[in-house]
Amino acid sequence: MHIDELIHKKSGEQVVFFLRRHIIVFIGGMLLIIFMMFIPFGAYWLINANWPQLLNDTLIGPIMKLVASAYYFWVWLFLFSNFIDYYLDAWIVTNDRILNVEQSGLFNRTVSELDLINIQDVTSEVHGVLPFLFGYGDVFVQTAAEKSRFVFEQVPQPEEIRKRLLMLVEEEQKNLRSVNRRAEE
Repeated sequence: MHIDELIHKKSGEQVVFFLRRHIIVFIGGMLLIIFMMFIPFGAYWLINANWPQLLNDTLIGPIMKLVASAYYFWVWLFLFSNFIDYYLDAWIVTNDRILNVEQSGLFNRTVSELDLINIQDVTSEVHGVLPFLFGYGDVFVQTAAEKSRFVFEQVPQPEEIRKRLLMLVEEEQKNLRSVNRRAEE
């Protein structure tokens, strides 16, 4: 996903940062998938140790292979779906606005936009041992707009992102005040 294809930049607009969830969040989901991939091997070992005749049966043997194949298909689909959800969820912060791109499943995408001038408050939260150790958390952006709260979920360095967002909001407010002064003159 190239940023220029996703957003239509305004004149003078520059991308300040592009965020995704922390990679450790994706790796945590991968550990579950890896565990799921070993379940059929465990089942095969258990059946082979206790009922070896089932594996050689002309009816049950092929059915078990079919079930194992279907199971692996669903595990790979689950892996692909998790990767798509991780990779295509993004937060793009420019010097003028924030874009929130949320991928829900394989065929649903929501893109929300927020002008920096509408931001009222920015909060960062880190809950738990793993987020603290790996340096990721949530950043909440409070607005007066229709969608009152933007959430950057499980992003790296949430405190640094909060500080940079507040600096961008302050710069945007200064720019707006200078434009208003020029308009009044």
